[in-house]
Amino acid sequence: MNNIISSKAKIGNNVRFGNFVTVYDDVEIGDNSTIESYCEIGYSNGREKMSLTIGDNAKIRSHSIIYQGSVIGNNLMTGHHVVIRENMQIGDGFQAGVGSVIMGETVIGNYVKTGSMVEIGQFSKIGNYVWIYLNSYLINDLYPPSDTIIGPEISDYAILGTACIIMPGVKVGRNSIVAAGCVLKDNLPDNQIAVGNPNRIIGPISKIKIPGTDQDAYPWRYRFHRGYPADVVDVWMKEEHEDVSKS
Repeated sequence: MNNIISSKAKIGNNVRFGNFVTVYDDVEIGDNSTIESYCEIGYSNGREKMSLTIGDNAKIRSHSIIYQGSVIGNNLMTGHHVVIRENMQIGDGFQAGVGSVIMGETVIGNYVKTGSMVEIGQFSKIGNYVWIYLNSYLINDLYPPSDTIIGPEISDYAILGTACIIMPGVKVGRNSIVAAGCVLKDNLPDNQIAVGNPNRIIGPISKIKIPGTDQDAYPWRYRFHRGYPADVVDVWMKEEHEDVSKS
C-alpha cells in the first residue's frame, strides 16, 4: 500500500487507508474513519510542530491535504483534492466539496456544508448549519495586498448561493440568504435576502414560498432534514411549532 504512518500518530479502531497515504506526527484519527489514496494528514506549514485531531467517522477522499494544528469534530467528509489549512476549529458534520480550500485560523460550527470549489478565507467565522454553494468565496483582504486581514462572519442557518462573494468583515445574519452571483459588501441582517452586484436587500425570507402553495420555504430547517441528527431535528420541529403558535 506504500503508506507512511508515523509511529507517533494515534489511529483509532477500524480506520481504513487507501494507497500512498502519509500521516505525520502528533495526528489523532478517530474510529471508523476512511482516508483514501494520496492524502496527507497533519501536513506541516514549516513552522512550529502542532497536533491535529480528527474525530470519529471521517471520510477523507483522495488527494486531500489536512494541515497540522486543528481540531475537527466527528463525521468530517471531504470531496477529492480538498485543502484544510492550519489552526482550525471545526465542529461535527463538516462537509467540504471537491477542490475546496479552507484557509487557516478559521472557526466553523456544526454541520456546515460546502459545494465544490469553495474558498473560505483566513480568519472567517462560520456558525452552525450553514450552506455554502459551489464556487463561492469568503474574502478577507479588502485592499490586496495588505496586512489587514478580516474574515467575514456567517451566522447560523445562513445560505450562500452559487458563485457569491462575501467581502472582508461582512456579517451575514441568521437564516439569511445571499443569492447566487451576489457580491455582498454590506452587512446582511437576520432573515433577509441579498441579491446583485453591488448587493441590495430585497426583503425578508418569508416572501419566498414553496411553488403552488402558501407554505414558507424558509427557514429551510423546518422542511429539510436529510443528513441531520434526530435530536437536532426534534429541536427544529419544536421551534417551528412555537413559531406557528406565535403567529
